[in-house]
Amino acid sequence: MAYKAGYIALVGKPNVGKSTLLNTIVGQKVSIVSDKPQTTRKKVVGIATTEDYQIAFIDTPGIHEPHTKLARAMVDQARASLDEVDLILYVADGSHHPGEIDQQIAKLIVSPHQKTPVLLCLNKMDLLKAENVERNVSAYTSMFGTEEYMMTTATRGHNVDRLVEMLVSHLPERAPIFEDDEFTNQTSRFMAAEFVREKILHATRQEIPHSVAVTVDTWEEEGNLTRIEATILVEKASQRAILIGKQGEFIKTIGTKARTEIEALIGTRVFLQLHIKVSEGWRQNPRILHELNYE
Repeated sequence: MAYKAGYIALVGKPNVGKSTLLNTIVGQKVSIVSDKPQTTRKKVVGIATTEDYQIAFIDTPGIHEPHTKLARAMVDQARASLDEVDLILYVADGSHHPGEIDQQIAKLIVSPHQKTPVLLCLNKMDLLKAENVERNVSAYTSMFGTEEYMMTTATRGHNVDRLVEMLVSHLPERAPIFEDDEFTNQTSRFMAAEFVREKILHATRQEIPHSVAVTVDTWEEEGNLTRIEATILVEKASQRAILIGKQGEFIKTIGTKARTEIEALIGTRVFLQLHIKVSEGWRQNPRILHELNYE
């Protein structure tokens, strides 16, 4: 059988399980995961390679109604990805009937200008009531104009292997695009910053998750030790106080958890130093968004 390789865009509303599905298929953590909408802010390529195929996944930011320049940049990235791939995998929360945002995305994907084939992943099947299966499946397949779908539970790996078989069937015959040992095109610096941001998403509530960005300022390798300094950007002094916590305990906990994952990623001991900077309205500031590579 000829080797197959290609690009697949993961598209869908925020918080439907795209990043979890990506990490499960790739077998490595390439996209951070949380229960907060808009966790993924930039396109992330996760690469799954076997003896028979190579899939380069583009995990797009969840498509939503943008209210800030940051949100608009995220949505623009997701839309641009549709023209760069061999297949679009639309991931939906299959336990719910499609809503208005699903309809808006469907219009974008099945428009006359969009020629890329679409396959549906109806995720969170463990939460889908039996009496709603036929109704939900029919609604999604008719909306996206395809009969190809797979019901999955990405957090448990249910039907993920069957989904992969369907995906591979759509890939062109082609030599591998990336080296065998590559599992993402993102740099270690980017991944380290994302790990810090993920720990903040897990530990905070209300407005803080959407108001946080993380940048790696310095990265120095000294034998088996890597020294990393990173800045956590927030919009308000009150947010800075929350992240510092009583006697600095909150930020210390964030750093400890992130350091463990960074060490596993790069294979050395890590000394991680975190700073917090207040920059009011940074999500509306084109200069800062450019510096963060969001635009």
